[in-house]
Amino acid sequence: MPCCIDQFAPQSALKTIKLLDGLGISYHYPMQLTCCGKKLYHQGDKNSAKSLGEKLIEEFDDCTYVVCLSSGCVVYIQKHFGKLFHNTTFHNSYRQMIDKCYDLSDFLVNVLHYTPTATFNHTVTYMDHCTTMRDYRCLAHPETAGLREEPRHLLRLVPQLRLVEMTQKDVCCGLGDLFANDFTPISDSLTKRKIDNALAVGAEIITSSEPSCLMHLQSYIDKAGIHLKCMNIIDLLVPDEQ
Repeated sequence: MPCCIDQFAPQSALKTIKLLDGLGISYHYPMQLTCCGKKLYHQGDKNSAKSLGEKLIEEFDDCTYVVCLSSGCVVYIQKHFGKLFHNTTFHNSYRQMIDKCYDLSDFLVNVLHYTPTATFNHTVTYMDHCTTMRDYRCLAHPETAGLREEPRHLLRLVPQLRLVEMTQKDVCCGLGDLFANDFTPISDSLTKRKIDNALAVGAEIITSSEPSCLMHLQSYIDKAGIHLKCMNIIDLLVPDEQ
């Protein structure tokens, strides 16, 4: 997971497999994996979202953990699967799915207690994903909503990586699902401000737990010809040169 990684950043998925394989973790990637249904759910097509959710639950039924490169997809499963599957034939299965579904940084820090070994000699800033910051449920600290420290903890451990914090790091990047399409001028202003804030602290790389936000920012950066790059956390933990 998620489908946007499969379609637009397969190298990040391969790096995740390489990392888990190096740690002796056996993995399973369903070849018929599709969307979790988040986009359809938020567009109001709950019947189609439910069908995709059932497929997802069945594909990962035998797995101990489900590790996802999109914290936003994990939040969707945690927050909305109950609305789709409570008191249905999938009731027990959806509850199990919620408990075993992890964002990558949460899994590496709180389950595997992983320490990065590959060097990454760049200045990096971390962008909080709005929904993850607000609604992610972490089993390691259930009393505190959101996922903020885990990705930063990983980044601080990467040899030679310089982590800098930009201002307004927790403000929306302008994507917001269909918001960027329906309110493009407002979205562009939010995106520009996010990029300006990253540049102001000398960042070379923007990273986040949510790939859709990184894709959104990178499209603006490329169009504007700005010297800045957006990368998934896994691409910093398993860099190309290693």
